[in-house]
Amino acid sequence: MKRAVEATSIPAAMPAREVLAKGGGTRATNAKHDPMRRFVPTPYAASLPVMGRTIRLETNSSKLLEHMVELFARYPGAVGGHSTFLWRIVVDSEIQVGQLWPRRSAFSDNGLRFAQFGQRNFLAVDIEAREAVAFLAEGLFEDALGFTSPFVDTLFYMTAGSLGLVPFAAACVSSGVQGLLVLGSPNQGKTTASYLASKGGLTYHADQSVFLEIADCALRAWGDFVPVAFRPETLDLLPELKSRARAFSYCNFDFFYMDKDKLDSTLPGFVSPMCCVLLERESSSLPRVVRLAETHSFSVLSRYIAFEDDDRFEEQRLTILAALAHLPTYHLSYDSDPATAAPFLRRLLASPDLQETSQSDRS
Repeated sequence: MKRAVEATSIPAAMPAREVLAKGGGTRATNAKHDPMRRFVPTPYAASLPVMGRTIRLETNSSKLLEHMVELFARYPGAVGGHSTFLWRIVVDSEIQVGQLWPRRSAFSDNGLRFAQFGQRNFLAVDIEAREAVAFLAEGLFEDALGFTSPFVDTLFYMTAGSLGLVPFAAACVSSGVQGLLVLGSPNQGKTTASYLASKGGLTYHADQSVFLEIADCALRAWGDFVPVAFRPETLDLLPELKSRARAFSYCNFDFFYMDKDKLDSTLPGFVSPMCCVLLERESSSLPRVVRLAETHSFSVLSRYIAFEDDDRFEEQRLTILAALAHLPTYHLSYDSDPATAAPFLRRLLASPDLQETSQSDRS
């Protein structure tokens, strides 16, 4: 997201640090005299534990605070609870919305990131100041699924680099703390195969993104916080999802969202990736697993960096990619049924150095 996708009606050029100024906390909020809502009091605050970090949240909505605390409860915070980033989110009851979750437009440049949803709902992130501000209509916030994604996840993607995290487009399942990253272009069965593998005893961490870091000289992967998103046709294959999933539409996409199960509190919240597997659906009548050469893995894995961040974060991206490329990486071609792929996810976790194989065994 290097340049604007479409024109914006909000003064996007204004630095977030200027928008974030909050002086005069006792002044009454008045849309006529405060059109930018710069002086809206944000009396509700919390320190959010986020993937081993802590983010300070300030808002004018107690409901939003409760939602965010619950959303990030699955993660540990920083040791000592010291916050390294500020999010200020204002819910505006005076903004009228004609449709739920309008299309997003965004740009980033010189340490500033900006995303807009419709005419007056936006978020801005100032990397230098380590602060973000967001304004959205009350009607949009009340759509909890849409508020979580695309709104909060957009905010988090724009913040992640400053937290030392690299967003990576992958599903993730694990056995204990040993994780498997599941890659593939859209509609390759990543979500469904991972879900089926979790029914076979694995833990489901993510279906869209993981956030990678190097800590204590080891690669770590944190699962995202958004619900699992299934395509409508998946509910025909897995009827039990109809009672667990909720319909959601964004632009031209329809999904069914299902909340993730709570993680085992005895585990640290992250996994240590042991290998990666790239799924290719409808490419082989019998499942075939082929290990990629390490020299080829780096270029393949680089395609799954999920956010084009500033050049200042290039070194941490390259470090992460180099660590990933050292892991065994496989290509799994199979038929149209993700149930064919699911047993191989369990098998690869049990034996990350599995050699090339072709078979129809689903046990």
